[in-house]
Amino acid sequence: MCPPDSLGSAMHAHPLPRASVDISVHATPFASPEAKGPSLSAISGLGAEHLAAPVFVPKTAMSDSSSSTAPPSSATPGPPEWANAAPFTPPVDGMPSMQQQQHQHQQQQHQQHQQHPHQQGMGYDEGLGFEPQPGMEASMFMPAAHRRLPEHHLYTSPLPHVAAGRQPMHSFFIPDDVRRMIHSRQEATYANPGISQGIPTEVHVYHSLVPLGNPATMSNVSRVFHHPGPVYRAASTVDGNVYCLRRLEGYKLSSENAFAAVETWRQIRHANIVGLREAFTTKAFNDNSMVMVYDFHPDSTTIAEEWLNPDAIAHRRQTGAPIPERIVWSYVVQLANALKAVHTAGLAVRCLDANKVLITGKNRVRINGVGILDVLSFDQQTPMGLYQQEDLLNFGQLVMSLCADFVQPGHAQSIAQGLDYIGRAYSLDLKNLVGYLLGKPTALKTIDEVLRLAGPRILNELDALQAYNDVLENDLGAEVENGRIARMLIKLGFINERPEFEMDPQWSESGDRYVLKLFRDYVFHQVSPDGKPVVDLSHVLTVLNKLDAGARSREKIMLVSRDSQSCLVVEYRDIYKCIESAYNELRNAGKAMRR
Repeated sequence: MCPPDSLGSAMHAHPLPRASVDISVHATPFASPEAKGPSLSAISGLGAEHLAAPVFVPKTAMSDSSSSTAPPSSATPGPPEWANAAPFTPPVDGMPSMQQQQHQHQQQQHQQHQQHPHQQGMGYDEGLGFEPQPGMEASMFMPAAHRRLPEHHLYTSPLPHVAAGRQPMHSFFIPDDVRRMIHSRQEATYANPGISQGIPTEVHVYHSLVPLGNPATMSNVSRVFHHPGPVYRAASTVDGNVYCLRRLEGYKLSSENAFAAVETWRQIRHANIVGLREAFTTKAFNDNSMVMVYDFHPDSTTIAEEWLNPDAIAHRRQTGAPIPERIVWSYVVQLANALKAVHTAGLAVRCLDANKVLITGKNRVRINGVGILDVLSFDQQTPMGLYQQEDLLNFGQLVMSLCADFVQPGHAQSIAQGLDYIGRAYSLDLKNLVGYLLGKPTALKTIDEVLRLAGPRILNELDALQAYNDVLENDLGAEVENGRIARMLIKLGFINERPEFEMDPQWSESGDRYVLKLFRDYVFHQVSPDGKPVVDLSHVLTVLNKLDAGARSREKIMLVSRDSQSCLVVEYRDIYKCIESAYNELRNAGKAMRR
């Protein structure tokens, strides 16, 4: 939202175009729409008896510079008596001339432009100052106010490339798609499907366990971990947060050193890795089970469920449209970033599979299930470098399955056909990357070489990420001030229509509270000329924002009683003081009672 001006005007208000000030007096043609005041030629019909009238002297003496004033030209000549009439000269009383005031005003505007250049074009108005239109007497107008930053904090203006011009009503709040996404995640986090049979009420420090996934396949043996691995959502009694519990059935601890890798994984906090919190063994499920606790990402899916399900594959083959290369490169960059962090820490993912890569947002992927094979297949004899080479091979197979879903892993002829298809359907850079990951190099593969091959695409991903961050920050700016409006409404709710206070049943109807009653009607109970209610959310938000900034706002509004017998013209700052005074009176009385 655009910030309101110094008058607290409506949000998204734009300043009216100001005409340039012409200090010299010119005759304005009768057909000109700017001729609001009388010109010299317009009074040419006055008789000579009017010349004997006393000279008008304004109460506030102002001087006009006569050095640059020229006699106006008139289309209709005046009477001959005007030739001997003395010209009107306002008395000089030490006040600066309009030319001097205008020169000082231009200098101050230039200085403020040097100090605050970002104000230009942002919709800041100049207050109550009016400038004369061409042909009007400049001395009859007050000098224009100066531009300045608002002295209160309200909505900031959006970035020009995010939203330009006047904003619609829905821009006061977050977009509908973001709201639906957040609501969907909240529902997935706190949904309670009921009590499930065979699930304990509490495991370790976790309670309210809810099974996730398809109940029919929960007990199936995992193709990656080679153990049945049902997944649960549970809340922690330690911090109250919701976590994901992956249970591995039938696990027997073979060595105490098997949990050493868990501590290393706990220290890795990465944007593309589902964080591992802790691991423990338990008999709460009436067997020997190991439970791995991960961060919970609600309403997420996997790459296999999103792109490699039979319906999605059939649709791509029917339409002949592969997965967009922009999405594939986004996945490649994020997964390569995660592998770089893991390999640098001296670990290996060991579970990089389409079923173990979560899509937690728009093109946002995270590797899930890290650390499980380090505990299940604990082996100190196998070097970690070998597992890292397997990570790169699995990485190549994952990208190949996205680009060419018909390829059978492990078949050289099928891989060659897949590379040929990628070369025809995608760019040469992507083909070279997949060929490097699936080929047989003369030396060990490294994640650094993968990042080098994807170098230019990383910049594209960074640009898209920052652009999306700008959009989210702009959406956040639409919501950041809503709490202030809510607090103002809560204070008004405490005051308005209070039945009794300190034995006075008319407390809310008298004194300053009567002003607040009229103000409530002004905000919420307006009607149209034909008596129909006006339901205008923009009006409510605008007025409440002005009131919240009312400590310094001198803008006036007219409050009329319901019977139209009372009419008050008050400033926003006066209403603000009335609210604070009445609210503090109630709060102090409540504190005294608690004592």
